Amino acid sequence: MKKHKPKIIITTGDPNGIGPEIILKVFNDKKFSTGFELFVSGNQNVFDYYSDILKLKNIPPERIIKLNLPKGFNIIPGRICRSAGKLSGDSIVQSAKLCMEKEFDALVTMPVSKESLNLGGYKYPGHTEMLKEITHSEEAVMILHSEKFSVAMITGHIPVSGISKSINRKDSVPYMIRKIISINNSLVRDLGKKSPRIGMLALNPHAGDGGLIGREEIKILIPVIEELNAVGFNIRGPFAADAYFANEIYKKFDITISMYHDQGLIPFKMISFGKGVNFTAGLKIVRTSPDHGTAFDIAGLGLAETESTKHAIILSDTISKRLKNHVIC
Repeated sequence: MKKHKPKIIITTGDPNGIGPEIILKVFNDKKFSTGFELFVSGNQNVFDYYSDILKLKNIPPERIIKLNLPKGFNIIPGRICRSAGKLSGDSIVQSAKLCMEKEFDALVTMPVSKESLNLGGYKYPGHTEMLKEITHSEEAVMILHSEKFSVAMITGHIPVSGISKSINRKDSVPYMIRKIISINNSLVRDLGKKSPRIGMLALNPHAGDGGLIGREEIKILIPVIEELNAVGFNIRGPFAADAYFANEIYKKFDITISMYHDQGLIPFKMISFGKGVNFTAGLKIVRTSPDHGTAFDIAGLGLAETESTKHAIILSDTISKRLKNHVIC
């Protein structure tokens, strides 16, 4: 019996970044790409340009789900640009909607410039928030996943000045419980973990030091852990982040929950960069992405690595197959 290949749609990403180059390289790697049914949401002109300057075989036209080019569009590798942001946003919208309509089984997003995206009319701090709105999903939690280390963020793309306020909201305990349930369910359903072991990081240095340098651990984090463990979850913490990583405590857990972006992303990129995948839990669609950005400094030079994107494609394929016997609602 012929094995089913999930249909995966890839966004263009910022056309002035390394996304189009990586897509071309993935399609040119026949040993890899023929194992999947891959399509791209974008415009042929973008791939013609990079195919020409990088001397790479172009993507078959039938594999491109066409988007119209924004007014005044011009490719300038490495440049922040309104029209580039508009095209990258249009690609996300088209791809997500096609996945919601069941035309595709999974979405892999290439890196965007948040500045260009906003200039192009898409007022979002990142993919996670944008996809949550497009798919009408109640929760969307950013998970960075690799074989060595996985981490999920309670707060996402917000300023450091807003982290404590975001955690100290009126419904802080139920809010955090919803987030962790979404993370736990995703580990079980999407990644095949049974009774996931979860380690939670503290917000404050030294886990608040008994309330002397912050009371979030006492008021919010410990009650959340106790309430969830009382109904069968397996959560430990809150751990002081410095000792947690210095003593490699993270190795005891299937996932680490960090309170904010850099608390989780810095160790993730040190441990797993290039082999990690960004996966969004809680969405009504399957979405993964590579663990790097637009890399404007090397755009158009032929230096972009494909490993993280390949891992993202593999993970989206694995999750899609696992979900074939389940219903996302």
